[in-house]
Amino acid sequence: MSINERPAMSGEVMPEGGIAPRGVRSDVVAGVVIVLIALLVGWENRRYPIGTLAEPGPGYLPLLIACALGVFGLLIALRAGTSPLFNTLDWSEGRRGMVMLVACGVAVFALERIGYRLTMIALLVFMLGVVERKRPVPTLLVAGGFALLSYFLFATLLKVQLPLGPWGI
Repeated sequence: MSINERPAMSGEVMPEGGIAPRGVRSDVVAGVVIVLIALLVGWENRRYPIGTLAEPGPGYLPLLIACALGVFGLLIALRAGTSPLFNTLDWSEGRRGMVMLVACGVAVFALERIGYRLTMIALLVFMLGVVERKRPVPTLLVAGGFALLSYFLFATLLKVQLPLGPWGI
């Protein structure tokens, strides 16, 4: 085996020459993106005081999460041996992912205007009913139940101030 050859990974088809295809693996790309997000969160977190272990400040937990995210991203990138090559990925679900991303962006802007509960109901009805094409009754039950239960959890039990919509909904 020469320097440019390597054994095939599991699930990989060996070409006629016996040399496994080379390129960047999808897990390497995902791991690097996760590490970059962790670095961005860590960089933005510098504005907040970290405090001490005994009395953590507002920047303590975000920094801790960014460090954990960075470590996991690095582990994903380093253990990418069996993932498919990035240039061979099937992007047929890319359009659906973009629709969901845009829907979440619209929900961010709708949150202050129509309130938490109505925004979550609208977002989940769209995601489940339109994007995933689920039946109407389960879609409405899941959307309404999630919106109401999550509002109860955050606003009532955890005392998080969530935006109210028209008529105090």
